[in-house]
Amino acid sequence: MASKARKKVNRPRSSGGNRGAKWALLIALVLLVGLVVLLARLTAEKNSQPTAQPGGQTDTRSVEKPPEKQPVSPEFQFYTLLPEEGNQPPRPSEPTDSPSDDAPADDEKAELAPDARYLVQAGSFSKARDAEARKAELALLGVESRIVPVDVSGARYHRVVLGPLPGKEINALRRQLEEAGIETTAPRRSDG
Repeated sequence: MASKARKKVNRPRSSGGNRGAKWALLIALVLLVGLVVLLARLTAEKNSQPTAQPGGQTDTRSVEKPPEKQPVSPEFQFYTLLPEEGNQPPRPSEPTDSPSDDAPADDEKAELAPDARYLVQAGSFSKARDAEARKAELALLGVESRIVPVDVSGARYHRVVLGPLPGKEINALRRQLEEAGIETTAPRRSDG
């Protein structure tokens, strides 16, 4: 069997001019929308600007101000209640342990032996760089210190220690550091 020759179907081809017309229409639409937006903004700006009266006079009519609102009382009353009550938190009870000779509790209460040498701690830090910063701060005050690493409960701490110094020097040093805002521990006797 012989196959029949197929007849070609002529399909209309799209012309290149049709494609160009679509692009031209799209560009014209975009420009038209842009023009409308621009005109709307210009009109809004023109309406928002004050206009002068003919003859160069401006409007001098007085404008009534809205009445000022009375200050609203606070919704929360604890601002006034707490100071009026005057309740103070309970003071912590004084420790019943008597201070040992090696660690006096306070330099005003405890007499330091003038011939004994004492150590004072000016901070304990978990990071070595923090301890170095405190040591540098003390050096700026003219105080010589050293860093002593210690292990407490499996954690490493870096203590900034001053001394050993005689008792009368330790008290003066602690006052100087207190004025500089650096807290110290109570002096403790040096074994060396």
